[in-house]
Amino acid sequence: MKAFVAGATGATGSRIVTQLVDRGVPVVAFVRDAAAARDKLPIEVTLVEGNVTDKESIRGAMAGCTVLLSATGARPGFDPTGPYQV
Repeated sequence: MKAFVAGATGATGSRIVTQLVDRGVPVVAFVRDAAAARDKLPIEVTLVEGNVTDKESIRGAMAGCTVLLSATGARPGFDPTGPYQV
């Protein structure tokens, strides 16, 4: 098994990533900023920068993964359609 985690640096996502790594599961973390994510996530995690609204960047990042976990959350804003764009 190899897990792809979107939203890996958030409160929930980082806990998911840590639990997977603790269980020996290889993890690909899909993040907005790899430098910032490196400080938050275990060293064993493969970081891939991208945007969850860009289908092509997700498709490439997921290559070889057998499990998809989404821990993305809506950002506060004035656009009521924001959560539906993910």
